Amino acid sequence: MLKHLLSSALVVASITPAVSAADCVYRCGSNEIQFAPGQSVTLEVINRTGGRVSLERVLDFEPYGMWPEQMITIDAQVGVGDLSVVFWEAAQRPIEVRLHRPERDTLQIELLPSGAVNDSAVHIVNDGRVMIY
Repeated sequence: MLKHLLSSALVVASITPAVSAADCVYRCGSNEIQFAPGQSVTLEVINRTGGRVSLERVLDFEPYGMWPEQMITIDAQVGVGDLSVVFWEAAQRPIEVRLHRPERDTLQIELLPSGAVNDSAVHIVNDGRVMIY
């Protein structure tokens, strides 16, 4: 009986993070968002740093300059090739990323000025997990 309860608890524990990961909508941590492999996703990158930011989708397009308050939309599919966006501020000031998931198939990447944190990339792993570097 105890063995059955423990295995049931392990099953629930392994399922729970995926369920809570799909539920986060605003100011999500990278461990709170997960997409399904094969799912079509729209990335919305918004520059709120106050300065010019360069953005590059790894292995897909050349760096693109973003003005303050500009938003760039990128359509992609999870698990098909590398899904990473890299960014840097022209004046080399640190950037902080905030993730939002306003819709099931949208990942909003908000780039903010930072005093200490220096995020430089967001990567969606082939299994659908979202990571900030």
